[in-house]
Amino acid sequence: MARRRLDAAAYTVGWICALPVELAAAQVMLDEEHLPHDGVTSTQYTLGRIGSHNIVLACLPAGQMGIGAAAFSAGQAMSSFTSIRFGLMVGVGGGAPSAEADVRLGDVVVSQPAWQHGGVVQYDFGKTGPGGRMTRTGSLNAPPKVLLHAVTQLRASRYQASQDRGSLATHLSAFDQQPYFSREKAGPDVLFEATYHHDGGLTCERCSKDHVVLRTARRADEDVTIHYGTIASGNQVIKDGATRDRLSKELGGVLCFEMEAAGLMNDLPCLVVRGICDYADSHKNKAWQPYAAATAAACAKAILSLVPAAEVVRTAVMGKACKYRVPFILKGVPVGKFAERPKDTEALERALLPQDNMKERRLLAAYGLGGVGKTQLAANFARRQQHSFSSVLWLDGSSESSLKQSFAAFASRIPAGQIPEASRLYAAGQGGDVDAVVRDVLGWLSMADNSDWLLVIDNVDRDDQRREDDAEAYDVGEYLPQVDHGSVLITTRLRHLGQLGERWEVRTVDKEQAQAIFKTWYGRSVGEHFSGDELLGLLDGLPLALAQAAAYMSETGTSFGTYIRLYKEQWRELMEPHDGRRMPLRNYANGSVATTWTISYTAVRERNEAAANLLLLWAHLDNKSLWHGLLAAASQKSTVAAERTSAWLQDMARSEVKFINAVRMLRSYSLVEEAGDQTGHSTHPVVHQWALHMQDDRQQTVLSWLAVVLVGLAVPMRDEKKYWEMQARLLPHAERCEKSVVREDITDQGAEDGASEQEKDNKTLLWAVHNLVNNLGNLYRDQGKLDKAETMYKRALQGYEKGVGPERISSYVPALNTLWALGSLSDSLGRVDEARVWYSKALSGYEKVFGGGNPKCQPLRDNLVALEMIEGDSDVRCETAVQEHVYSRGVIDPRQSQPKSASRRHRVLKKLGWKRA
Repeated sequence: MARRRLDAAAYTVGWICALPVELAAAQVMLDEEHLPHDGVTSTQYTLGRIGSHNIVLACLPAGQMGIGAAAFSAGQAMSSFTSIRFGLMVGVGGGAPSAEADVRLGDVVVSQPAWQHGGVVQYDFGKTGPGGRMTRTGSLNAPPKVLLHAVTQLRASRYQASQDRGSLATHLSAFDQQPYFSREKAGPDVLFEATYHHDGGLTCERCSKDHVVLRTARRADEDVTIHYGTIASGNQVIKDGATRDRLSKELGGVLCFEMEAAGLMNDLPCLVVRGICDYADSHKNKAWQPYAAATAAACAKAILSLVPAAEVVRTAVMGKACKYRVPFILKGVPVGKFAERPKDTEALERALLPQDNMKERRLLAAYGLGGVGKTQLAANFARRQQHSFSSVLWLDGSSESSLKQSFAAFASRIPAGQIPEASRLYAAGQGGDVDAVVRDVLGWLSMADNSDWLLVIDNVDRDDQRREDDAEAYDVGEYLPQVDHGSVLITTRLRHLGQLGERWEVRTVDKEQAQAIFKTWYGRSVGEHFSGDELLGLLDGLPLALAQAAAYMSETGTSFGTYIRLYKEQWRELMEPHDGRRMPLRNYANGSVATTWTISYTAVRERNEAAANLLLLWAHLDNKSLWHGLLAAASQKSTVAAERTSAWLQDMARSEVKFINAVRMLRSYSLVEEAGDQTGHSTHPVVHQWALHMQDDRQQTVLSWLAVVLVGLAVPMRDEKKYWEMQARLLPHAERCEKSVVREDITDQGAEDGASEQEKDNKTLLWAVHNLVNNLGNLYRDQGKLDKAETMYKRALQGYEKGVGPERISSYVPALNTLWALGSLSDSLGRVDEARVWYSKALSGYEKVFGGGNPKCQPLRDNLVALEMIEGDSDVRCETAVQEHVYSRGVIDPRQSQPKSASRRHRVLKKLGWKRA
């Protein structure tokens, strides 16, 4: 009989296969095969009839597997055959035998709602919780009721004495004339213990029979059993028995594993039918695939035979409901390893998921520092929630040209007839106007009945306010549909883009999440290893830095200790690309933490050079709590400091408004943030490290000089208001500058300007160092860190000697003050001889500078007298001498002119073990 050609509207059932063997089995089940429909090639679909139903058979393109490919094929079929009511996903899968389900090779599993699942669950998608346990999130639709009713009838037929047209055996007999699909060719059905692994080879001839699971033989009429329940679907092949059993248990007991169904359930209402071809373990092979494909196809035909044609007519037409559906694909999406971040994920879901009672546009700008994980969060959201949207558009927003090309790539996937064909063919190299393509896609998104899409524009980091200087900068608002529906997610470093809608700042992760990220890339946990905790502390919750460190350590076998040492000593070499070709993070567009911030830094420098220089200077200070007063104090006290500060920071030190504008510029690119106490600003430790190591030698020398001067001259006088508060605030910056104080080349800065300029610089530096070192020494002493205080004082002496020379050191007042401080410290520690030496040197210098009769010398003499009295007869103790001694202990800074209070005096007395008379 001649084959017929039917109109596309005649086809009501879609039958999807993943493998050629599954398509071949489905073709055997056709009662009639039709000629290809006009406009559809014969190689794309097989058209035919099963009973009273006209069927479209579609198979995934060769070599393409998984959820995304299945979704794409189903979407294409629905766009070509708009009268399809429902679908069948028919093929092979890996069985999950258990005590409750005696699943064997050749059996069939049919998806049916059970537990909390709708028949299919995506096993590799969800939230990772404590201990690596995954909680599956989201839900997949149940099969349409018309198919579930047919399944009920098929299950009931098992209890009937006679077999009718719905019998599996009846349809399976069609393969009797197809030797390729025969049961005998499949070989023996052997199940091994879950923990026993395959010993190699294409078959299990070398596997030990001692590990075979003994099972009761079935009767001859029970060769094929149909099981009904949950099917686990995912993008990964399960080839491990222990993993199979663990996942099955976590999911409430699944019957088989496969790789396509999760891509269909929410796009095309369908029933999944799987013939068991292996046990999803390491013994997996293809011997049983043909027979399993045949049993699945026979079962699917049995179910279809039980579906009345009248019920199909009354079922909603999926083609109209899914008219604008474009399945999500991963092409162009930077998918990588992802550790769950619940707080951020929930924020995206709350802002972007469609709401039944709210149809207006939802827009969220997720902004934050480069490397903080914005793109991965967006990709994870799109993958997880793809079924909540009719279409997902993933666009590369790194430049205007990239954005336009992304629009063009998506246009090629829009169903034919919905936009001009010229725009659909643009990406295929057919030529045309890309701006017209963009307009057509925006017009498609603006259609009133196309309202449930998700538009993701990733890496919108070029500021549209710089379009005069940057040809690739653009206003992202010009590329958004001007309609009040749909969801838009923008990832950006530009804080101000939050003005387009809602905004969410993506921040660094906490320690638990940092450990999870590190484990994801490293392959094992950090554990309680001290060096591991130290490394996590250095990277301070920055996902990119954590991933890069873990990937580097995993690939190179580097230990925690070695990586920490390299991070501290050879940061630039460690972080930068080694040859431009190989990077630890292959899916990260910007390569590494060494390159990602250069993009933002360059943009800042082009707009505000002083703001960029502030970031460089900041690298020589502590990364927390930078405020305007720290810059202003030095300029007010020193003309040289004012000149040097102005050369790098322009008017920033004199104008707080200019400082605020510079910080705002850095904040706009998420390079700095407001400090937690709202008294200043901070930058991330890894950005801080990057800003230091990206400087050349000259920049490091000049800026380290300037940092020391700024901090040193900001040290307040002891009689200033809130003296101790300012001291404590300066301490982190002073400790950061401590290394610069002993740099051998710091006093060489400015040599090119001539001896007089260098002398002025050195004088200013020595003044600042005096304040800085005394500040550190005083604070360490007051904190009880006496050893560190002594180290700082001695280091100061070395610096003074280097700066003014050994001849002048005995008459240089800052050095004499430090000698005095060392004497007081030694005195406090009970080292009388050392204290006498320091006091004597200080007194000698004071007499030389001020004259022996100057009142400044008297406290030092009193200290020496008190020391002599302590060493003398213990009974000869006059109250006056004790008070003078205690007073002298408080005199470290010569700027102090008043004795300590009585309470202070009594505390020191008690500390020394003296008792009040």
